[in-house]
Amino acid sequence: MKRSLPSTNVEFVTDLMAFSAHGALIQAFVIQALDRYSQMVVAATPEALDTALVSGHAWHGCAVEVRRKLAQRLGEEEPEVLGPISEEPNSEDSSSSSAT
Repeated sequence: MKRSLPSTNVEFVTDLMAFSAHGALIQAFVIQALDRYSQMVVAATPEALDTALVSGHAWHGCAVEVRRKLAQRLGEEEPEVLGPISEEPNSEDSSSSSAT
């Protein structure tokens, strides 16, 4: 029987993590991918991450959150250098609110 394709990103990731041809190894792959990509984003300036669709500050904040949660999950110390977004987003940042 053929499974239907996941309709949301959450369902896609869940399907990938649970039903990979590579078994549980895919879970380590996904976690490592999150770790490496979030490191690259945190190392960039938020301004360098700006796009027409997403605020660089918001994207950078996502990376900071991923780094923090991975450190907690893996029992590591939280990363010391989280970059310039370690506080609440600026309410004057209009580019993050225009994506609604």
